[in-house]
Amino acid sequence: MPGTLVCDILVVGAGPAGSTAAAAAAREGAETVMIDAKVRIGEQPHCGEFVPERLFSEMGLERTAIIQKVDFMETRVIAAGIGSTSARHCSSKVAGTCSSNQLNIRYVEKSEYKKSEIPSPGFLIDRVRFDRDLAREAAAQGVTVFCSTRLVHAEEGAWLVKHGSEMMILRPKFTIACDGASSTVAASLKLKPPVVLRGLQVEAPLVEPINKTLVFLSRNFAGGYGWVFPKGKAANIGIGALPGKSTHMGKTLNQFLGMLCRERLIRPGTLARSGGLIPVSGIRERLVLDTVVFCGDAAGLTHPITGAGIPQAVFSGDLAGRATAAALRTGDGCYLREYEAEIEARYRGVMDHALSKRALMTNCWNDPDFEAVCEETWIGFKGYRRRVANAGARSLP
Repeated sequence: MPGTLVCDILVVGAGPAGSTAAAAAAREGAETVMIDAKVRIGEQPHCGEFVPERLFSEMGLERTAIIQKVDFMETRVIAAGIGSTSARHCSSKVAGTCSSNQLNIRYVEKSEYKKSEIPSPGFLIDRVRFDRDLAREAAAQGVTVFCSTRLVHAEEGAWLVKHGSEMMILRPKFTIACDGASSTVAASLKLKPPVVLRGLQVEAPLVEPINKTLVFLSRNFAGGYGWVFPKGKAANIGIGALPGKSTHMGKTLNQFLGMLCRERLIRPGTLARSGGLIPVSGIRERLVLDTVVFCGDAAGLTHPITGAGIPQAVFSGDLAGRATAAALRTGDGCYLREYEAEIEARYRGVMDHALSKRALMTNCWNDPDFEAVCEETWIGFKGYRRRVANAGARSLP
């Protein structure tokens, strides 16, 4: 018979959202338990590890995880082998009539780029240290933390979890779901899964240090992009793309690495490898379901175009932890409704605009003028700011 642990609040997932939520709840006096499926919290991260500069000052975070500062983001559109017929008409056709011809793109020895550079002040961080520092802070606030602990399913008002090789029953009064794009909490409640990008990333040595992030747009990265995010002597190099039969992530990443080697951006070899899923279908319709609160990636708070989500995770986690503790203390659900309303007010407009651009990007990806599609849908170009017909759509088809 599994043992039973009773607590005020259970936090599922010890990423930035989970650890921040757990610490906030514990500071408010709630008896809090946090579980994470990883053997070591923070490993292996499947993000580019870039965060905006303001995150540390706004949220009062320790700066020990910062590796490098950058000031700009440079976007490079790989247009080799793509025709030049205008695709401007796509901006008014989100429902989609663009060409779907499949093009076989081969990387050339020296790629031709259309470039754009915009201010993007921020830091490259050691995500493992960042996550673990947040988890340590949660533990210091009195949170009971269990790694190697996987939520299995809901069972008669409780959660059945596997801790190492043993089963355990957790009976919280409230649950805060911070367990990512493939949220087990959401699946247990039979909620619709999000649309996701698949991400695959390596760390590779740089030929020489660079002081900006680089983004590469190519038809090979279906509905996504490639990136080079510098970390001193090395860089995170990855690709994100919509899953599909024609998307061979490993092969595409190897092609991308080969191109970067030929252009003398990186040296051969890899220092680490990771991958994961990035939700890109926007905020969940409901962030609070009875006694369950969603935040971070599990709430769909990643940007539908860039996939960025760490600031939203930290902010929503802090707010969710405080709101849940207040609801527990007072017995008044208004605090959870206020949490939902504040997240909506802060992020819904930005997310819905990005969703309209993702719909446009998806429908026009194989249009003959790939550069024009990128200029309309990627944040590094002025066209991204233009509204799209049907921009109020809340989700992708």
